[in-house]
Amino acid sequence: MGSQPNCSPHIGNITTFATGFALAAALRANLCREVRIKFIYVDSAQAPGQDITINGIRYQRSLKQTGDFWTNQSLFAKVLDQLSNLSKVPYDVETQNFGAQTLRFQPSSGTSCAQHITLGSHVSPETDKLAIRASRPREGCRLADKHGVNNRYHDDSQITFVCPDHGEHHVNPVLPQDLERLGFSTPLRNLIRILICSQDPDKSWIMCTGSDYAGFYQEQLTWRLLERPKNAPIIFYSPLIVDWSGVKLSKSQYVKQAAYKYVMDAGRQYMLDADTFLKTEGGLKALFEEVQDWVEKPYILFRNYSIDYLDVQLMSRGMRLL
Repeated sequence: MGSQPNCSPHIGNITTFATGFALAAALRANLCREVRIKFIYVDSAQAPGQDITINGIRYQRSLKQTGDFWTNQSLFAKVLDQLSNLSKVPYDVETQNFGAQTLRFQPSSGTSCAQHITLGSHVSPETDKLAIRASRPREGCRLADKHGVNNRYHDDSQITFVCPDHGEHHVNPVLPQDLERLGFSTPLRNLIRILICSQDPDKSWIMCTGSDYAGFYQEQLTWRLLERPKNAPIIFYSPLIVDWSGVKLSKSQYVKQAAYKYVMDAGRQYMLDADTFLKTEGGLKALFEEVQDWVEKPYILFRNYSIDYLDVQLMSRGMRLL
């Protein structure tokens, strides 16, 4: 599982995490498998308010570079720790360096760079470019071409990036220290992660994610790019938690625009903020029990749930608001 820690996890994020832990517990109980969860923080994602357009090109600074990554990490850790205790399933935490630390990443990344013309049209159809990013390693700058529009790829695997203020700089993905500088768009990051998992001779991987990624994005966009799709990891989708309009409960930028004022007015702030949720009496335990029922009864797993329904279910399972 993974997440961009660009805000406090809300009830939708937490439900996906709970689904992963419940699935792992079920695999262990029913199939006697040794199971661990790998949780990856996407610290290379854009930091809030750090999207800048210069001469028609969009640049960004990442959560890791601005320090925003650490702001929300403690709340994620509290949620994951409690879910681990409830499920009795251990977990490990990685950042995007997980790819750089994995030997299989180097050929995966190299393959992506070598096929940048072919892959670009698939994973970035708006620009036909691979959205590989690397910021200028200069204090006070740290800007990266968000969509890789000005990137140049060389036969020796080196990539040239262009900073709008300080000019060209270079990264060689074959070198481990250079790999750590790279960031990727969500579709490309997803493809590389699938390649890593599909080449692992020691472990069997299941990727757990929200069902907003189901259908075309994973099964059509990603699998058609694989040489051996049958080796790809299983993708397990968690139900979406949707608002009154049927739209997925969204991230902090929408909360800041008062789109969920009606949730606050109803005294349900716990749905938008993990700190408030963790302060309820029995809230996370009630959610985990609800999700366990979904995993045990698949006919109630593969659907979406509204925040109103979930609120009723949690209350009926013993959650008490402060």
